[in-house]
Amino acid sequence: MTRVVAAAVAVTFLAAGCYNTYVIPRSELATLQAAPEGGSATVKDDEGTNVVVKDDTRLFVRSKGGKRYPITPFNFKMTESQLVASDRDYILDLNGLKDTAEVDHVSTWKTVGLIGLGAAAVAGLVVLTVLTAGSKSQSQ
Repeated sequence: MTRVVAAAVAVTFLAAGCYNTYVIPRSELATLQAAPEGGSATVKDDEGTNVVVKDDTRLFVRSKGGKRYPITPFNFKMTESQLVASDRDYILDLNGLKDTAEVDHVSTWKTVGLIGLGAAAVAGLVVLTVLTAGSKSQSQ
């Protein structure tokens, strides 16, 4: 029983993630090719929200087939037909990619919620174990 609960909690952590994902158009992605002087850049997502991108921000492009390719901000080159990310050994055809990119930011509230959920699950198992523990003996 505890293995099933542990597996369910692990899958929940992996599936839910702790990130807010912002979708930006390719034109905004193009501005992230070179590092600005301040070390961070601000782009607008599809909904008009300002999104700050730093060196350590998670940035992705997605193929039309759905595969997600991580790229490093300020360390790639886009031409008219290709996206080249030399640190990841990618040379991707722009015609095979969606016209958007994804920026992931760590979500404090999602992280706190997942940790709280995990702690509550563990506490519930401990309480359940204490309440159901008893001394039964088998008679011969």
